[in-house]
Amino acid sequence: MTSTTVQRCGGHITLLFTVDKSNALMRSQGSRGAGFSIDHGVEIKATLHRVDQGDAWKMSGIAPDQPPPLQETKPSTIAVINMNGDHLENTELYLDFLEACREATLLRPEEWMEVKVRLECPTSQGFGMSAAGLIGLGKAVHALTGRGRLNQYLKIAHRIERVHGAGLGDVLGASVGGVELRLAPGAPGWPGDVVGFACEAEVLLIWNPHEERHTSTYIDDPNWQRSITAAGNACVDALASKPWNAERWPDVLTQSRLFATASGMLEEEERARLYRCVLEAVQAIEAQATLAVRLCMLGSSVVVLPRRLSEPVAAEVFEAISTEAEAIGFMAMTSSISGLSPQP
Repeated sequence: MTSTTVQRCGGHITLLFTVDKSNALMRSQGSRGAGFSIDHGVEIKATLHRVDQGDAWKMSGIAPDQPPPLQETKPSTIAVINMNGDHLENTELYLDFLEACREATLLRPEEWMEVKVRLECPTSQGFGMSAAGLIGLGKAVHALTGRGRLNQYLKIAHRIERVHGAGLGDVLGASVGGVELRLAPGAPGWPGDVVGFACEAEVLLIWNPHEERHTSTYIDDPNWQRSITAAGNACVDALASKPWNAERWPDVLTQSRLFATASGMLEEEERARLYRCVLEAVQAIEAQATLAVRLCMLGSSVVVLPRRLSEPVAAEVFEAISTEAEAIGFMAMTSSISGLSPQP
């Protein structure tokens, strides 16, 4: 017996954050911070296989004293294809998620899954691909089995992210969607606390394909932890001082700029070069009054954002910036801020 579903989850970009990983419980680790979800992310095609043990061994409705042994269940299979069409070898993140679902009885012993993961953004560039993949896989398991509540899968996704050191607040941020403010670290529902507001805006993602940054490089370093957390807490406190709605967008831009400097992120040579080159491209078309360039945490990447949500960016403006960035050797793609996520 088999059934198939296709599920999606957009990526997530953090603009500022803290590092909160001292608690021994994975559900309590994470980060305060601010960011937004994007429409481009991960597509999951999943097929659930069930080994039909059948009732053939029963005679006239009466089971013999010793029923035959259960048929052996096959191990789940994962295929991950990146945005260039290449297959990625490391699939442990997804296999660990399925095993955690099995431990939580969301998957049964006689069931196994065949999963195809398609990434629409690069990995290790601050676009939240691991969180998007885990959330998308959780949606798939939930759709195929009907078991549990979606929030259970979000909590598992948060824990697996922490086990792999792949993220701190991406799952919490993506759980609400839109433009979010993470008020308390941890897994969605509890102890994590997050609010979000909806907006419609296109954004331009630009990254250096030759410079990747894994989250653990920073969150496992005591010096980075201190500088990031001090800067992040100050920015979150400022953003949390008023109601969270679309009118706060200018504050998001201000605090993310302050965070990039205070945390020390802009002091890294390659990240600073990328930021400077994109800023110069914006200035070259005299768009600095309408566009802001901000670092994506924690990649070697930036995002170009509208300064005013009420003024959409013309397609040719982003195209001009993309052309200039790609001529230098960077990569670029246009996405958009996603809507608020249905609450589980």
